[in-house]
Amino acid sequence: MSRAFRGFPRIVLAVLSAVLVGALAQAQSVRELQGIPLTFPTGLAICPDGEIWVASTYSDRLVRVDSQSGAFREIRLPLASHPSGLVCDRRGAVWFAASGLGLIGRLDPRTQKVKEFTLPSMVTARRLPLVPRALALHPARGEMWFTVESEGIVARVDLTAEPIRSGFVVTELKLGQPLNRPHGLAVDGAGAVWIAELGADRLTRIDPANDSSRRFDLPPGSRPMDAATAPDGSVWITLLGGGAIVRIDPRTLRQRYWALPSASSHPAAVVVDPAGAVWVSDLSGDRLFRFDPSAERFTSVPLPAPREGVRALAVDAAGRVWFVGSTSGRLGRVQ
Repeated sequence: MSRAFRGFPRIVLAVLSAVLVGALAQAQSVRELQGIPLTFPTGLAICPDGEIWVASTYSDRLVRVDSQSGAFREIRLPLASHPSGLVCDRRGAVWFAASGLGLIGRLDPRTQKVKEFTLPSMVTARRLPLVPRALALHPARGEMWFTVESEGIVARVDLTAEPIRSGFVVTELKLGQPLNRPHGLAVDGAGAVWIAELGADRLTRIDPANDSSRRFDLPPGSRPMDAATAPDGSVWITLLGGGAIVRIDPRTLRQRYWALPSASSHPAAVVVDPAGAVWVSDLSGDRLFRFDPSAERFTSVPLPAPREGVRALAVDAAGRVWFVGSTSGRLGRVQ
């Protein structure tokens, strides 16, 4: 059961959600790994070899973690890199947004060498550095897409691209003003790219075949933040200010929403597991929510540490959900 999101105030959404979900199921257990030095981590990815990668944002490091033993290795990046968004491609390369230097990096885990891709907008930007934020792999096109939050831009680069001395290999598309703050993005089952514009209360859909765009306005205060693709090709968006999650059908473009069980929730990161369950982090509640779309039911999963601040989630090949707390600096998984 769901209703059109447009025009519904947050308190009404909360009441509807309480009717939909009933009592929450018993919380699942959570295990956090110990002894991994992380400083305000904001990125999390799992490579094809099963290794976990974390962007330790304020320490300018990428940290590789063995998912079985918990052993880790740190890779130091240039000073003030501030890595944030993190994605592994199919060849095992680790892509990251260097939000402090205004560029995109591609790390080869075998050689530990990084290749950097600068952005065309750095030539005309009113202030530097630019702030690339989130990344999404477009497997059908062999491209890495990413948002540039500080400039109101979405951009792409070929997975096999090499940096060049003069000119740029990155292609940018202007979405609007910098205050629109494009944040999370995802590629739907039809190959379109969806961008959550945090500052504009808007979603933008881009057709990579011709770079045409279509915009979908959300109610004021929605603040769409993160995006994830489900196995069925649909896209799920978190509404940080609206306290809800939204599903977009790639064929009909129909939107359906579900409010989180608590009216005080602030949904941030989102990921969808192989079974189609949607996992959402709650910045204000130190918990994760698991949403079953078929039953339209939420399960609350409390986290061990106070003030976790989970801004990144990932799912491994076994379907286990991993999380990293920006405030707590802890990496963990749901058992």
